[in-house]
Amino acid sequence: MSLVPLFEKIHQLPTVPAVVSELISSLDNDRISIHHVSASIRKDPSLSLKLLRSANSVRYGVGRNVATIDNALLLLGFDRVRTLVIASGVVGVLKDVPGLDRRTFWHESFMVANISRALMRHSRLEGLAPETAFTCGILHRVGAALMHIAHPQVMSRIDALVASGAPRGELEFDQFGFNYTEVGAELARHWRFPEPISTALAYQERPLEAAPFSAYAAAVNLAIELSRHVGEGWREEHALSEMPRAVRRPLALDLLSLYEEVLDILKADDELGVFFD
Repeated sequence: MSLVPLFEKIHQLPTVPAVVSELISSLDNDRISIHHVSASIRKDPSLSLKLLRSANSVRYGVGRNVATIDNALLLLGFDRVRTLVIASGVVGVLKDVPGLDRRTFWHESFMVANISRALMRHSRLEGLAPETAFTCGILHRVGAALMHIAHPQVMSRIDALVASGAPRGELEFDQFGFNYTEVGAELARHWRFPEPISTALAYQERPLEAAPFSAYAAAVNLAIELSRHVGEGWREEHALSEMPRAVRRPLALDLLSLYEEVLDILKADDELGVFFD
C-alpha cells in the first residue's frame, strides 16, 4: 500500500533542525570542518543550550565547566558532540505525540541507539561508523511516532497489545498495509538522510533480507532484541547469549569486549533528563 495517504494526512510533517540534518549527512564525511559545525550549532540557541546542558551533566561531564560550543568540541570530541546534537534535535522534533508515552518511547530508543553503537565499535568489518549506528537506533521507531500522529486511536490499541507481547510490525501491517519500518525509512528519505540510515530503518525487522547486507540494520535488530529481553526481566548475560547467530555472525563481532560494554549500557542509569525540556 502507498504511504502517500499517511503523509498527506499529517498536515505538517515534523522537520529536523538544519544543523541536525547537516550533521547526519556528515556521518560518513571525515573532512567536515569542525569550525563550520560549531558555527552552525551556535545559530540554533535551543540546541546550543541542550548541548551545553548535556556536556555538563553527570553522564557526559568531563570534570570541568563546559561553557561554549567550542569548549564542548574540544573537551568531548567531535563525534560525541555530533551525537548529542543529533539526539537533542530528534527528541525535540517529536513532542506531544497523541497517545505516545514520551519517556518510554525515548528510553527504548536511546537504549537501542547505545547498544547499536557498541555493536559497531566491536565489529571487525571495515568502514562502519558507530555514530551512524547510534543515529539509526535513535530513529528506529520514528515511523511509529508518525503513525501515532496520523492514527492515534488505532496505534494506542496496537501499543497495548505490543506491551503484552504481540508483534508490532504484523499488527500495523494488518491495519494499514504497511508498518513503522517502512514509514520510518520513507521519513528518513524525506529528510534526505544518507541511504544507509533509510535502509537500516526499512530492514531492521528482517536484516538478512537486505541486499547488499546492511550492518546497521543487523545492529539495530540485535539491539532491539537485547533491550526487549532485558525489559522483560531476562538477566543481561542471558539476553546477550541469546543474540540470534544468523544476524550476529555477519557482523564479525569481538564478543568478549562487546559483552563487557553492553553490560555496562544495560545497567546504566536513564540518560533522558538532559534531553527533555
